[in-house]
Amino acid sequence: MFEVKSVKETFGIIYDNFKYNDPGSERVSILDALGRLLDEDLVSDSDIPAFNRSSVDGYAVKAKDTFGASESMPCQLNIVGEVKMGEKPGFAIKSDTAAYIPTGGELPEGADSVVMVEYTEDFGDGDIFINKPAAPGNGLVYRGDDVRQGSVVLKKGQKLRSQDIGMMAALGYVEVLVRKKLRLGIISTGDEVIPIGSAPKGAQVRDINSYAVYASALRMGLEPALFGIVKDGFDEIQDTVRDAMEKCDIVVISGGSSMGTKDVTVKVIDSLGEPGVLVHGIAVKPGKPTILGKVGTKAVIGLPGHPASAYVIFNVFVRRLVEVMEGRSGSLEESVRAEMDTNYPSNQGREEYLSVTLYEKDGKAYASPVFGKSGMISTLTTSHGYIHISRGSEGVSRGQMVDVMVF
Repeated sequence: MFEVKSVKETFGIIYDNFKYNDPGSERVSILDALGRLLDEDLVSDSDIPAFNRSSVDGYAVKAKDTFGASESMPCQLNIVGEVKMGEKPGFAIKSDTAAYIPTGGELPEGADSVVMVEYTEDFGDGDIFINKPAAPGNGLVYRGDDVRQGSVVLKKGQKLRSQDIGMMAALGYVEVLVRKKLRLGIISTGDEVIPIGSAPKGAQVRDINSYAVYASALRMGLEPALFGIVKDGFDEIQDTVRDAMEKCDIVVISGGSSMGTKDVTVKVIDSLGEPGVLVHGIAVKPGKPTILGKVGTKAVIGLPGHPASAYVIFNVFVRRLVEVMEGRSGSLEESVRAEMDTNYPSNQGREEYLSVTLYEKDGKAYASPVFGKSGMISTLTTSHGYIHISRGSEGVSRGQMVDVMVF
């Protein structure tokens, strides 16, 4: 039926035929930078912190004045002032003196440690009693301990996380240079497919795949665009795919990937330019009739029409394609280690991506198979992710540890 490729062969074809596709750069507010790929090294123009500061609420002291202090024999120091937040202390710490300092306050000159409030007693007579000795550096963060001036804090190509946004704020970056998002065009095909706002009649079905793929593309950091529903006809599909290819880096066509008389996706891809169809059929469940094509530098993917199959194939193969075209060093996938709660026999001869639900019991994560055929929509909403069952495997056993790739 097809010249079916294995999953490994398909991944190899992706690596051999696609490469980093520079989409250009744009400067955005750090409020809009979450999840984007950094397109410049971010270098600190100053030390962080810019001064020696306290990491606790307590008293700034000379450590040697506290040596030997205990609850039964505390050391007594004269309070000479109080450090104000955001202000440079106008006094210095000399022998047998101390000053109250809040967390984040600048260390007064002469002090070399901070004793936590919990280890002091103040009787209101102008002195503070220390009942635990301090060593130099206790309770302190020294200038430049966090970030040194001139150091590269965030590297080009890094995907920006929420904590990275905080670091950029600390460095004073209001805007940052990021790579433009890869553009993904989404097309649904089929005489039976209708807009989601319409009521199905007879054997008609609403366009599920466009919206599931659109949401997945957003999660992957892509810029998706809908190109609508196209009837089963060579000219109509060819015109729409050509339009999408002119505007996008990757085009996904849902439906039309099997060998039915109206399934023309293969012919359309081959008609648009070299090298054309690279893969038609993958030895995988679900999603055997998947198509992978290339026209010029653009990628064209034919997804199965069944929603669950289309969703899994998009998350497995299009995700890998995106990683290659974005030049990512890491994976977009997130996984959870869990224990299978039942035996599951797998089809021999094909690799399987089994949808599962995750749940916790007695502090342990478990995975449970979601049973259903590829055309069943409910398997999408009940699944939390999938596990990979290798080709030739007899399946997975109850109690076996598995990696769940989270949707």
